[in-house]
Amino acid sequence: MPPSRFVPCLSFIILTACNSGPESYPPPPQRSLASTRASTLGHYITMGDPSAESYFVRDISPGLEAGSWRWTFRRPELRFYLDTADHVKFQMDFSLPQATMKDTGPVTLSVFINGRLLGKFRYATEGIKHLERKVPPGYLKAKAVNYVAIEPDKVWISKEDGAALGFILSGAGFTE
Repeated sequence: MPPSRFVPCLSFIILTACNSGPESYPPPPQRSLASTRASTLGHYITMGDPSAESYFVRDISPGLEAGSWRWTFRRPELRFYLDTADHVKFQMDFSLPQATMKDTGPVTLSVFINGRLLGKFRYATEGIKHLERKVPPGYLKAKAVNYVAIEPDKVWISKEDGAALGFILSGAGFTE
C-alpha cells in the first residue's frame, strides 16, 4: 500500500478508536420473587386489610363493601405464607345472603388446600357463617406459600348482566 493511502486509513482508525463507549450503570438490585411475595403474606387475612388484594389469586372482587367484605365468584382462591405446617386449622368467616340463596337453594362449599380436598361443607340457611377445620398432616408446606380454593357448587347468576356471585367473604386463613 502506498504511504499516501496508508496515512488517511491510519487517521480514520485512530479517530474512530477515540470514541467514548457507552456510559456504565450499575445493575438494579436483585430480589427473589418468592421472598418478596412471602414477605407480604401472612397466615390470615381480613377483607378490610389494606394488603388483602396481595392474597388474592382469582375470583375475589377487588371492591371492598362496607369496609369489611368482598364478593367471591365461581372459584375464589387465596394464598398464604406459613412458618409452620404443624397443628394448623383453616378458618373462614363468610356470609350466604338471602338474596342469592332464594334462587340457589342450599350451597355446598368444597375447600381445597394446595389442590387437595379439605372437605365439602353444606349450608342450607342464609346468614353469617364460620368454618373451622383441622388441616391434615401433609396438606401444607412450612416456610412456603400455600393456596386455598373454595368452590361453591352453585353460584347466583344476575339476570341483568350475567355476573356470577358465590358468597360474601370477610376473612380466611390459618391458625394454630
